[in-house]
Amino acid sequence: MAFELGPHDALTQVSLDWDFSVDKNAEDLEKQMIDFMLDNNGIGLAANQIGFTKNVFVIGSKNISGYEPMAVFNPKILEVSKDTDLFKEGCLSYPDLWLTIKRPKAIIAEFQNSKGDIVTAEMDGLIARCFQHEFDHLKGICFVDRVSQMKLQLAIKKINKRK
Repeated sequence: MAFELGPHDALTQVSLDWDFSVDKNAEDLEKQMIDFMLDNNGIGLAANQIGFTKNVFVIGSKNISGYEPMAVFNPKILEVSKDTDLFKEGCLSYPDLWLTIKRPKAIIAEFQNSKGDIVTAEMDGLIARCFQHEFDHLKGICFVDRVSQMKLQLAIKKINKRK
């Protein structure tokens, strides 16, 4: 399967659950998506970013200790912390665009790994932020939707000045 980043209609669509009894090759998809993410210097990639509307994303990095790349199928966020923080986020679907996004600092999530096993995990810091960013994608929400139009336009102006 050849992946391609770009403005896909899938970015605004809610993704469908991955059905392990019907949808095959989850482990192959995991490897291909991780390779694609890493080749494009990302730390997260949702399936709908590459035009595939299934509930799966990959997160991780080989350069960040404790943040090994993995696939997340059919994720759910069970709890979010009351504590939030602001952090600059980027997105492979919006090259060079960086926006300060407010998100919960920690989450408890449930998902399936590429073997179909159910995993419950407490996450905080960067992994929690990336999980929430990619989870948003699967719901048809992009990080540009999480800021005001004014902040978005200012960030775009900065990009255009640099070019």
